[in-house]
Amino acid sequence: MRLSPAAQVKYFADLYRPALDRGRFARFKSHVRDLGLHFDDDELTVFAALDTPTKVQEFLSTQIYYNNDHASVEQDETAYGPRGVLRTAHAHCFEGAIFAFVVDFLHEHNPRWGMLEASQDSEHNLVLLQDPATGLWGCNAHSQEYRLDGRPLKFPTLRALAESYHPYYFSDRTRVATDYTLVGYSEPFDFVAKFGYQWMASEEMLWDIYYTYIDDTLTFHYLFDESGEPHPYPVVRALKEKWIEIDAQDKPFVNIGNLPRDAQVLWHAFWKLHGDNQTYRRPRGEETAIEEKFMRLTGTTPIDLDDNAFDLQFFLAAGYRVEQIVNSQQSTANSER
Repeated sequence: MRLSPAAQVKYFADLYRPALDRGRFARFKSHVRDLGLHFDDDELTVFAALDTPTKVQEFLSTQIYYNNDHASVEQDETAYGPRGVLRTAHAHCFEGAIFAFVVDFLHEHNPRWGMLEASQDSEHNLVLLQDPATGLWGCNAHSQEYRLDGRPLKFPTLRALAESYHPYYFSDRTRVATDYTLVGYSEPFDFVAKFGYQWMASEEMLWDIYYTYIDDTLTFHYLFDESGEPHPYPVVRALKEKWIEIDAQDKPFVNIGNLPRDAQVLWHAFWKLHGDNQTYRRPRGEETAIEEKFMRLTGTTPIDLDDNAFDLQFFLAAGYRVEQIVNSQQSTANSER
């Protein structure tokens, strides 16, 4: 049985208060107040006690249930800030990362946000941290799959950190352990530079951040690609190249005619083999070979492009505009292809 929001926060505060030094708590409270952020004492007690990324990860992994708000169409989706996570003891990937980012920020650990990019699967949010003494990387993260939780600060590069997830990042659609779906990782970026920090104490859902933090300023790199060549987030590139357009009814659709000519041929060949694109199944055999060629041309797959167009309708229905995520860089792919 779930506790009431106030009782849940009190439970966490009572759990951590005995080990929290009064002087340290007073200094932490003063620091938060100087930032102009307003939390109650029970909330601050929990935040103050989680003074290292290791403690933040332990809290997420042992005290916070996974918030599967996509379990059914009847279930309301959420975008809790850290106060909502404390009050419900639940968080999905984005919410767990938001919680970790705020706590790490309040303790001046200089967190950065990062993304793991997947194909035909959910992306994963990471709160990236770098040891100032050793330069080694680690992260905080929250997942329903425990092997996709955070990592200690022991990785020499971001690529090495991202690669550590690959063996455990298999399709959440097929649940087959050899259906690996991780393809890339983002450069770290600073939420505070982008959004400020007053949102950290908000009691409202953080939809503005949830829907707009991925845009054309965010750079990704492919795993196992030694070239180091960066690429944009696939749906951002698709919008910029007009592979996905918005019709008069505000409905996104894949405009096949705007794909590179060779990609158009591959698109039709793929769907001829794969069949009904409304029923998901993992590509196999010749479909996989076509998919790989399409990926080399476009940075995405036919299924991902189709999914991106479908998912974009929820972004538009929530009142957001394509210009909020595609607004700063010039298209280059068509000239390159």
